[in-house]
Amino acid sequence: MAYAYERIGMKILLYFDWDGSRKELKEHDKKIQSACEETGVEYLGIHGSMNQKWNYLWMFDAKSYDHFMEMASKVNRPLQMTHYITELLIPVRLPVDTPHL
Repeated sequence: MAYAYERIGMKILLYFDWDGSRKELKEHDKKIQSACEETGVEYLGIHGSMNQKWNYLWMFDAKSYDHFMEMASKVNRPLQMTHYITELLIPVRLPVDTPHL
Protein backbone atom coordinates (compact mmCIF):
# COMPACT_ATOMS: atom_id res chain seq x y z
CA MET A 1 0.00 0.00 0.00
CA ALA A 2 1.38 3.43 -0.94
CA TYR A 3 1.33 6.25 1.59
CA ALA A 4 0.90 9.95 1.00
CA TYR A 5 3.67 10.76 3.46
CA GLU A 6 6.68 8.44 3.28
CA ARG A 7 9.07 10.43 5.53
CA ILE A 8 10.08 8.49 8.62
CA GLY A 9 11.50 11.36 10.68
CA MET A 10 9.83 14.08 12.68
CA LYS A 11 9.85 17.85 12.84
CA ILE A 12 10.91 19.28 16.18
CA LEU A 13 10.06 22.79 17.31
CA LEU A 14 12.02 24.22 20.21
CA TYR A 15 10.28 27.37 21.48
CA PHE A 16 12.36 29.55 23.81
CA ASP A 17 12.76 32.94 25.43
CA TRP A 18 16.06 34.76 25.11
CA ASP A 19 17.32 37.25 27.70
CA GLY A 20 20.57 38.14 25.99
CA SER A 21 21.91 40.17 23.09
CA ARG A 22 21.37 39.32 19.43
CA LYS A 23 25.14 38.74 19.18
CA GLU A 24 24.95 36.11 21.95
CA LEU A 25 21.97 34.50 20.22
CA LYS A 26 23.90 34.35 16.95
CA GLU A 27 26.86 32.71 18.72
CA HIS A 28 24.62 30.09 20.32
CA ASP A 29 22.83 29.50 17.02
CA LYS A 30 26.21 28.66 15.43
CA LYS A 31 26.81 26.07 18.18
CA ILE A 32 23.40 24.53 17.46
CA GLN A 33 24.18 24.39 13.73
CA SER A 34 27.54 22.72 14.38
CA ALA A 35 25.92 20.09 16.62
CA CYS A 36 23.34 19.43 13.90
CA GLU A 37 26.05 18.90 11.30
CA GLU A 38 27.93 16.57 13.64
CA THR A 39 24.91 14.38 14.39
CA GLY A 40 22.99 14.51 11.11
CA VAL A 41 19.98 16.37 12.52
CA GLU A 42 18.68 18.73 9.84
CA TYR A 43 18.75 22.37 10.98
CA LEU A 44 15.71 24.19 9.58
CA GLY A 45 16.50 27.61 11.01
CA ILE A 46 15.68 29.99 13.79
CA HIS A 47 12.40 31.88 13.54
CA GLY A 48 10.61 34.64 15.38
CA SER A 49 7.45 33.34 17.01
CA MET A 50 4.14 35.17 16.66
CA ASN A 51 3.07 33.32 19.80
CA GLN A 52 2.96 35.80 22.68
CA LYS A 53 4.52 33.25 25.02
CA TRP A 54 7.85 32.75 23.20
CA ASN A 55 10.50 35.00 21.63
CA TYR A 56 11.94 32.50 19.13
CA LEU A 57 11.88 28.92 17.93
CA TRP A 58 14.35 26.59 16.28
CA MET A 59 13.12 24.01 13.80
CA PHE A 60 14.78 20.65 13.23
CA ASP A 61 14.18 17.47 11.28
CA ALA A 62 15.39 14.34 13.07
CA LYS A 63 14.99 10.57 12.72
CA SER A 64 13.62 10.35 16.27
CA TYR A 65 13.44 12.20 19.57
CA ASP A 66 16.56 10.31 20.68
CA HIS A 67 18.35 11.52 17.56
CA PHE A 68 17.38 15.10 18.43
CA MET A 69 18.52 14.60 22.06
CA GLU A 70 21.89 13.33 20.82
CA MET A 71 22.34 16.68 19.06
CA ALA A 72 20.96 18.72 21.98
CA SER A 73 23.32 17.04 24.45
CA LYS A 74 26.29 18.49 22.56
CA VAL A 75 25.26 22.08 23.34
CA ASN A 76 24.90 23.41 26.88
CA ARG A 77 21.84 25.57 27.52
CA PRO A 78 23.07 29.13 28.04
CA LEU A 79 21.86 31.29 30.92
CA GLN A 80 20.30 33.68 28.38
CA MET A 81 17.77 30.98 27.44
CA THR A 82 15.49 31.52 30.40
CA HIS A 83 13.06 28.70 29.58
CA TYR A 84 11.93 26.59 26.65
CA ILE A 85 9.57 23.88 25.51
CA THR A 86 9.97 21.24 22.82
CA GLU A 87 7.13 20.22 20.51
CA LEU A 88 7.30 17.07 18.37
CA LEU A 89 5.46 16.88 15.07
CA ILE A 90 5.13 13.20 14.19
CA PRO A 91 4.21 12.28 10.61
CA VAL A 92 0.84 10.71 10.01
CA ARG A 93 0.81 8.04 7.33
CA LEU A 94 -2.35 8.19 5.25
CA PRO A 95 -2.99 5.65 2.48
CA VAL A 96 -2.97 7.31 -0.94
CA ASP A 97 -5.88 5.25 -2.23
CA THR A 98 -8.31 6.38 0.52
CA PRO A 99 -10.95 8.46 -1.30
CA HIS A 100 -12.59 9.86 1.86
CA LEU A 101 -11.05 10.90 5.13
